[in-house]
Amino acid sequence: MRRPRQVEPDARSAALTILDRIGRAGDHSNTLLAQLPAAMDSRDRALASELVYGVLRRRTALDRLIERFATRELAAIEPLILDILRLSLYQIVYLTRVPAPAAVNEAVSLARARCGERAAGFVNGVLRSAARQLADGGLVPPPQASDATGASGLLTDLEEVHSFPSFLVRRFVTRYGRVGASDLMAALNRPAPVVLRSAAPGGGTDLIRRLADERIRATLSPWLPEAVRVEQGQVQHSATFRQGACYFQDEASQMVAHLLRPLQAGEGFLDLCAAPGGKFLAVAATRPADPGPLVAADLSRERLQRMRRNAVRLGAGPFHSVVLDATRPALRRRFGRVLLDAPCSGTGIIRRHPEIRWRRSEAEIARLVDRQGVMLRAACDLVAPGGRLVYAVCSLEPEEGPDRVAELVAARRDIELLNARALLPRGAQRLVDRSGYVATLPHRDDLDGFFAAVLRRAGDG
Repeated sequence: MRRPRQVEPDARSAALTILDRIGRAGDHSNTLLAQLPAAMDSRDRALASELVYGVLRRRTALDRLIERFATRELAAIEPLILDILRLSLYQIVYLTRVPAPAAVNEAVSLARARCGERAAGFVNGVLRSAARQLADGGLVPPPQASDATGASGLLTDLEEVHSFPSFLVRRFVTRYGRVGASDLMAALNRPAPVVLRSAAPGGGTDLIRRLADERIRATLSPWLPEAVRVEQGQVQHSATFRQGACYFQDEASQMVAHLLRPLQAGEGFLDLCAAPGGKFLAVAATRPADPGPLVAADLSRERLQRMRRNAVRLGAGPFHSVVLDATRPALRRRFGRVLLDAPCSGTGIIRRHPEIRWRRSEAEIARLVDRQGVMLRAACDLVAPGGRLVYAVCSLEPEEGPDRVAELVAARRDIELLNARALLPRGAQRLVDRSGYVATLPHRDDLDGFFAAVLRRAGDG
């Protein structure tokens, strides 16, 4: 089968290439969409985003429709052809402004160009059958989220409605109940707000004014004084962004930096999984005259290079960058502040990366949990006596968050848990739970799902 060409300035073809790369190479949807050609029309860019995110968020329902009309088992359909069918059915069922015949013709053309005449015939047959039933009123769109908020029904109903794998549905229902799980998955299927961290001297208010001068409308976040939510406009194309006055970062992620600030003179700061740098640069911005060594470490040299570019744009001061494995960091010095923003399942940020749900499994989460435990123990050894360690994950899964911390504190007499509430601005303090952890939920707080714990290492005396 022919492989797809580079992304073209056409919405449907671009969306297909992106979906193929997500499935084949494990790339991230938001990164690929940000790389769409500059010459692409803004309407085509918006449609490509709608198609990519729509297919990822409605994949289960779309696959059920394909199974209904295809003459082959789903597993027997080539992945690229499957993505073509999903793209077209998403338009037919969910985008009523797109005429069904036009969506079918576009899909057939794509299949012919990418996969050959035989594939085009197969795609044509499946989609025309679906379009005929839609025209006759026999193709009913799958239920929307509001249909699943009752207390009765099977877990499979939630899988169909929200298009989540069964193991995640079971996890969410166990923790939040059927209604809460449905609300959570509905929130994870909605677009996330565009949030900025202000690096402008006047904080969020100054940033809003500067953006307004470029016809970008934004408001202050209800959670943090330096956080700004964009309501209209393309920040990434603005002079304000190019001049380093802001950084894209959800408020939940920004809160992690608050747990480490301000840095104390001479103590030093180590971020063990630093790239692409949002949290590290926010903490480093509070450096005193003599902060001690500021070290940004990461396993990926490429990601550290990206972080360096971010630092240059933001006008950040000097720091050291080190390629290392956080499970066995070869560092001799101890630091007064240490951050471990550990690799995790990412279930708290599915609204930004909808493909995550299809890449995770129980076995993968178990592997991550083991790795997090090793990293956390290694991080403790790098904290100076009396110093502070913050452990964070963008996960909703308890074994990646509170369970890891509880296990550590039980095993290490020199490590104690601090209450995070006193370290956060007043507006964010209610996001700290009874145990003293920062715990945010997309459906409750309209924030990315984050967990963070503040730990202190006992002094020598």
